[in-house]
Amino acid sequence: MTVAELKIQPGDAETVAKRPFQILKELAALFNKSSDGDTLPEQQCRDLVLRALEHRKEFGSYQPVLDSLVRELGLFPYLEEQSLSLMDSIAYEYHRPALLEDSLVFHREQAEVYRNLLAGESIILSAPTSFGKSKVIDAMIACKRYANIAVIVPTIALIDETRRRLSRFSSDYKIVTQVSQVPGDRNVFVFTAERANVYTQLPRIEFFVIDEFYKIGAVESDQKRTAALNQAFYTLSKGGGQFYLLGPNVRQIPEGLEQRFRCRFFPTAFSTVASDLIPVKKTSKPLTALAELVKRLRGEPTLIYCKSPASTNDVVDALLTAKSVDESVDTDAAARWMQKNFHAEWILPRAIKHGIGLHHGRLPRSLGQFVVRAFNEGRINVLACTSTLIEGVNTKAKNVIIFDNTIAKEKLDFFTFNNIKGRSGRMFQHFVGRVYLFHEPPQEELPFVDFPLFTQTSSAPNSLLLQIDSSDLTAKSKDRVEAFHRQKVLPMVLLKAHSSIEPENLLNLATHIKGAPLSDRRLLSWQGFPKYDNLKAVCQLVWVHLLNERGMAGVFSGSQLTLKLSKLRNTPDIRARILAELEPGKFAAKTVDSAVERVLEFDRTWASFEMPRLLRAAADVHNHVVGGGADYAYYAGQLENLFRQPFQIALEEFGLPLQVSDKLASRLRGADSIDHALAVLKRLEPMSLDLDRFERELVAICQQDL
Repeated sequence: MTVAELKIQPGDAETVAKRPFQILKELAALFNKSSDGDTLPEQQCRDLVLRALEHRKEFGSYQPVLDSLVRELGLFPYLEEQSLSLMDSIAYEYHRPALLEDSLVFHREQAEVYRNLLAGESIILSAPTSFGKSKVIDAMIACKRYANIAVIVPTIALIDETRRRLSRFSSDYKIVTQVSQVPGDRNVFVFTAERANVYTQLPRIEFFVIDEFYKIGAVESDQKRTAALNQAFYTLSKGGGQFYLLGPNVRQIPEGLEQRFRCRFFPTAFSTVASDLIPVKKTSKPLTALAELVKRLRGEPTLIYCKSPASTNDVVDALLTAKSVDESVDTDAAARWMQKNFHAEWILPRAIKHGIGLHHGRLPRSLGQFVVRAFNEGRINVLACTSTLIEGVNTKAKNVIIFDNTIAKEKLDFFTFNNIKGRSGRMFQHFVGRVYLFHEPPQEELPFVDFPLFTQTSSAPNSLLLQIDSSDLTAKSKDRVEAFHRQKVLPMVLLKAHSSIEPENLLNLATHIKGAPLSDRRLLSWQGFPKYDNLKAVCQLVWVHLLNERGMAGVFSGSQLTLKLSKLRNTPDIRARILAELEPGKFAAKTVDSAVERVLEFDRTWASFEMPRLLRAAADVHNHVVGGGADYAYYAGQLENLFRQPFQIALEEFGLPLQVSDKLASRLRGADSIDHALAVLKRLEPMSLDLDRFERELVAICQQDL
């Protein structure tokens, strides 16, 4: 029997029932070919055994033979403990991590990584999506040998998912996710790289994790985030802590990195699910073909990858028009709430009502969390998403449909394609995942992942080099930073303090302010809330000198930025600003979805992140050049809280939308820290609050995970 024939037969229940012994005999023969160390046959054999496991019962009295193959291939979690022999039971228990309260059992290579970490080794793990990389983190925390642990994740969505997963360790560790939180005696810090770099109370970290470590080399696609991740890794490694870097399959890391950081690169193709690539027939009407495909998959959890938020909207609209998915009564309350608090015609509540979710970077974090949770719980069966959901957020999808073959305008490379494909199937949920392709897959080539803090090539940003000790700089890097040490315009401490901004941009701003007329300087000298002209003066300088006139997130000039900031302060209500975006005029939004996304994207990108950090940097530069007079801290703090009470934006990350925390504001008034606010929130009785059904559900879920 050929491998191609074997691939079909174990996955078909009727065929397995007719010839179980013959199939197992062929599988055993293939396995024996791999016993001489040939990796490819073992991978093929593991793939086929996973397909057989989907129909375990059909093997009848031959199940012990299947279990023997499962054991030999290292797939210990799939063994049925109660039916094991004494020898198999010993091997099974050997793969169970100590001190975890659940019944988790590692597969062979998971166990190897875990044991190496327990032995004090630092590991860089490159493995498929279904490897179970995060389970190793949990096991390392459970051993309680480290007083302070840091887990660095790429997105705020992953902060929330990780916090929820690690909340079971809250009796032994304080889980810290906000930069305003004070550490306890023993802590697990779950931060993005940006938060880790600005957190001023970080104790010595004994063990740290960097999830999706491949982003450490993505200078060309996202210089600012890459510099932040390199800085976080450098700072944490300088503290002497053991580390565990994990991510999807990559080709290699820089030569000499393992020796420099005393670690081991552990690449593996070990997978715990199988997947089928199924091309979709090319058509001039892809959305129609997609709607028909989803109809055929009705009832199965299906993820649809789209290139952008606009594409997700088009996909969902096509599914709604074709009635590809049945209505979901269980999401009615959520849909009504979203229509009331955002807009009645917004596509998200219309989709949710019909059993369809969507997820992209412009959604409020609390609603993004709700959508993923509803999908994983089976309340919705179809989820259209962009790459924001591919970066480590766990979903229980049997099917993945790769509808677009780009991220924005960039073609999917094989690495990203693999990452998306790996979302199909889920350990213990779906042994075989199906991946439907609307385009040809990219050429098979895994990437080399650079570590700019180590290689220090010409693409390494100056902002990163300034954070590296002189003794760790190459000769060329020392020459590059020497110019910044020699200049007298701004002190090095200021350039280093604002590491998210390139030092040459800070120097350009300082030079401009130094030569500006007195009237312009006076406009920059304000405290508290600025007048419109004061705000405009800062925005225009920031736009030109710190952003290099780079448009993003719907803002394309300093004047436009000023206007949007002013409107936010005057009208913090989200629904009112959405309606304002639809008022007739030259710049009116063309659709309801566009109006909603404009408001949400501005709040998330500009108000709560970009502008506060830029304001603080501008004030420091101004005060050094002029000798004082600018204090933007109060306004920056109000802005990043969207002109609400402190901690409300933080509660959004804990699953509470702003509209819900607005209703709870009186209960939270007087809270002097986010920990105090969370303690107050945890004591509330949801049924006693003046909230609707959906709001009570969100409060209860938030409390459950604290």
